[in-house]
Amino acid sequence: MTPRKLAATVAAGTVIGIMPALGLTTILCTAVAARFRLNIAATVLVSYLVQPLQLLLALPFIRMGISLFGLSELRLSITEMQAMFKADWLYALNKLWQACLAGVSVWGLMALPLGGLLYVLLLPVFKRVLPKPQESVV
Repeated sequence: MTPRKLAATVAAGTVIGIMPALGLTTILCTAVAARFRLNIAATVLVSYLVQPLQLLLALPFIRMGISLFGLSELRLSITEMQAMFKADWLYALNKLWQACLAGVSVWGLMALPLGGLLYVLLLPVFKRVLPKPQESVV
């Protein structure tokens, strides 16, 4: 794998892996890697390796999305969510869906700049670390 492909693979896997929608990262990684002819397995592996970051960043993305789109504040403690579901589960699902969509929107706004930055930072590292291709003598 060339340094460019490896840098793109790691950048794509990292950016997609932190998307605050659990369960969609594998599908999106596969689609992006196939579209850009990256190594699908490596892209998915990187997204799995950054899943702890996904869990850490999910709430900040959701909170930023709520404030960015002017949604009503969502209480995310277990007891408050249980009470919300007991009172009206359709309303609770709607609120959670809106919050998740707002978080994914914020992630989407940050994805391309973050991916580009990661690519630019990783490319020189991989150029230095990966072995140079051997030239064949005929």
